Amino acid sequence: MNIRLINIIAFMLVATQSCASNAQLNSACSTNWKITGYYTPVESEYNGKNATITVTGIGTLSFNQSFLKDVKMEGWGKTRHDWYLGYYGQRWHKSNKPLNALGQALVIGTAATDHKYIGSGQQFYVNSSAELLQKQVFKAGDVGQKIRKKHVDIYTGEGSLAKIQTWELTGEGTICLI
Repeated sequence: MNIRLINIIAFMLVATQSCASNAQLNSACSTNWKITGYYTPVESEYNGKNATITVTGIGTLSFNQSFLKDVKMEGWGKTRHDWYLGYYGQRWHKSNKPLNALGQALVIGTAATDHKYIGSGQQFYVNSSAELLQKQVFKAGDVGQKIRKKHVDIYTGEGSLAKIQTWELTGEGTICLI
């Protein structure tokens, strides 16, 4: 079984609950939502120049420049040291797991939402043409600086395959709260 297929299966099984039929769900739906994804970059998948940064509580370390750029964008990255590097509050931080904005470990299928539109802990599904979104239940459990109004940002996992999945699910759709 190839790695891409394994990652898709993990995304579907670990992240979400299968829905037998969207019609069977007790839900309220709303159209014109922006759907995006985020992932955890893995340093070992990067080549090129390094940059030196200061990690809170550790000191000065060197990491791949492109990896650091992606960590700033995505929130966390898995280092070659097998721990996670995060960027928030204008500082670099170390953790044993990638964390959401509340300091909890990220789980595949967690979504960053504007809590004025989808409250924390709220489950939902997406009506969309994206294969990865069909018949999956997601849970609002994160926030993001750029997640405003009718926008959900779904966590897809670690590495380059998870990054590809973020592109595959990006688009517009209908969000149905459960």
